[in-house]
Amino acid sequence: MYSIKARLGMSLIGAVCVPVVMSVGAPLEETVSTLEQWVETERRIADEAARWEADKDSTENLIEIYKEEIGTLEEIIEAAEEDTSAAEERRSGLMEQDREVKGLEAEVEKTIMAAEKNIKNLEILLPQPLREELSPLFNSLPENPEESTLPIGQRVQPIVAILTQIQKFNQVVTVVEGFREFEEGRTVQTEKIFFGIGAAYYVDQADEHAGMGVLTEEGWTWRDDNSLVPAIRSFIDIYRGTEQASYVEVPVTIN
Repeated sequence: MYSIKARLGMSLIGAVCVPVVMSVGAPLEETVSTLEQWVETERRIADEAARWEADKDSTENLIEIYKEEIGTLEEIIEAAEEDTSAAEERRSGLMEQDREVKGLEAEVEKTIMAAEKNIKNLEILLPQPLREELSPLFNSLPENPEESTLPIGQRVQPIVAILTQIQKFNQVVTVVEGFREFEEGRTVQTEKIFFGIGAAYYVDQADEHAGMGVLTEEGWTWRDDNSLVPAIRSFIDIYRGTEQASYVEVPVTIN
């Protein structure tokens, strides 16, 4: 057994200064063990410090990365807010346009309803050949325009078609053949000539009967006037090309 009868001051181990005090008479083995524990403790401290430095660098790098990601997210959020604002403005504009369109549709529907009623009333006033031609179109008009659920486009089509056909008929001369009963039990074949929708005349094929059409509130009626036979026959022959064109005088009724 040995003893150390001296007092140690400061001892430098592992670049760290710590006070080491050894009591006089302490066993050497205990002193050595204490020193070894102290050295191990210092080593662990140094290792932890080294790991901390390494982790610190890694953490700082992650912080920078996260900061960049946060900046990117903030830019995305700002852009999204701008897009949302633009989308809301666009939505408001579209809603305003929708209200305007609905208002126009309501006005157009009123106009269409009035046109349907007027055209239905017009049907009876048309010459018979034109009425027969337009019969399918007139039948497609709604019975009660206020209660119709058809789209506006479908309701406009027959109106336009009817007016177009009336305009075409009114611009030409039309000759049609038919039959008329002049005496009870005696039906005679006739030829009617329409000058648009303004005037109409007839003559039978035997050139015995003639007359003119007169438009009334109940539609077209025929007034017999056999004195018109030569004139109406000339009209029809000129129309068919069997007679040279010339002036022909006939009476005209203006309502």
